[in-house]
Amino acid sequence: MNDIQNGIQHPNSGDEVRNVIIIGSGPTGYTAALYTARANLQPLLIAGSADKKTARIKGGQLMATSDIENFPGAIETKVDLDSWAYLDDEAKTEATKDVKGLSGPHLMTRMELQARHFGTEMLEEFVTEIDICSHPGELYTVQTESGKIFKTRSLIIATGAAAKTMGIEAEDKFFGQGGGVSTCATCDGHSYRGKTVAVVGGGDSAMEEASYLANLGIKVHLIHRREEFRASKIMVDRAKKNPNIEIHTFRAIVDLKGKPHPLAETSAFFKDKEVLSGAILENTQTKEREELRLDGVFVAIGHTPNSSLFKDQLKMDEAGYLERDRHMRAIPSVNACNRKMHGMEHVPGIFVAGDVSDHIYRQAITAAGMGCMAAIEAERYIAEKLAEEVGMDANALDLSAESIAQSHWSSEREEMGEKPMVERVIEAAKV
Repeated sequence: MNDIQNGIQHPNSGDEVRNVIIIGSGPTGYTAALYTARANLQPLLIAGSADKKTARIKGGQLMATSDIENFPGAIETKVDLDSWAYLDDEAKTEATKDVKGLSGPHLMTRMELQARHFGTEMLEEFVTEIDICSHPGELYTVQTESGKIFKTRSLIIATGAAAKTMGIEAEDKFFGQGGGVSTCATCDGHSYRGKTVAVVGGGDSAMEEASYLANLGIKVHLIHRREEFRASKIMVDRAKKNPNIEIHTFRAIVDLKGKPHPLAETSAFFKDKEVLSGAILENTQTKEREELRLDGVFVAIGHTPNSSLFKDQLKMDEAGYLERDRHMRAIPSVNACNRKMHGMEHVPGIFVAGDVSDHIYRQAITAAGMGCMAAIEAERYIAEKLAEEVGMDANALDLSAESIAQSHWSSEREEMGEKPMVERVIEAAKV
């Protein structure tokens, strides 16, 4: 019976069958890996590549974030945490002055280490093909760019979304890690207090980013290539009334300028690096150009969900975001598998989480939360499948999401006699 924990030989396959494969890393994938690993499901996480400049890079969009200030606990501090509770209010106030947010890469590295510690297997490749049609509800096949083929009982899709870019050559040079180009005001905005930035875009997202930055005391140049905005009137009016926002219509950024990095003379790592110092604006009607001195550029022209792998298989909205039910389960598209799934409300064993299904919040903390939810639902699904295979009545067991979630609450659960749900099913089958 313990074969379930190490992969099993499926009757329709001569290969090892994984319990769960997680596609994509970032906060969603790493959190899903942590939870499924602690459930002894020995997950395989296919993380993307650390060597490719792509939205699907290992670690996701946070790999381009310099300081994360809105993820609880993701801080660096010299405070003695053991003595914190004994400090008075004045001492606590003084101690908070040296608190600094972790960088995106540091937070992602910590998440990866934690997931690996509990038994997650990692593969730094991209997935190129997924077969959900041959054995829906039984087996799913995943193929990577190197030709590796894996079979799994369940999938957690955590492929994220990619911020759209301006498409100019200099953009990559300054993107992320404090270089001056960002796609997330809530992530990086605090680094630009007292400085001057540009926000590029004409939709609600651009207006929200501009207003957010302006309210931090940052001078904002809102740049839009047309006269009319796609944003709602109330959002546009709010931006126009903000004294820290200056609007430039019929303008587009065509080039970026830089200056030596402040640490170039003292650090070999930054010796040849530059930070943003300005942008070249072009009038989209007259083609005249002007230079605008800037410390940062925030690109807010939308996101593209990384969902192309699932075209014609899983249901998406008009923008390509995957749809799911309240149990994080993927929904089949109308014509999925030549209508083989017609009438099915969800695809058994396939779960969707994170930015690939979220076009509203797009925060690291919400992505991590969805990774947790998908993992708990996957654990329940695997436990139900195991109970079915050993001839047990799943209804006689408490396989609710609430019960499984409760088993994750305590770090001392083994001492308390609490075991992962899959192990409890195995033991019950022996009775």
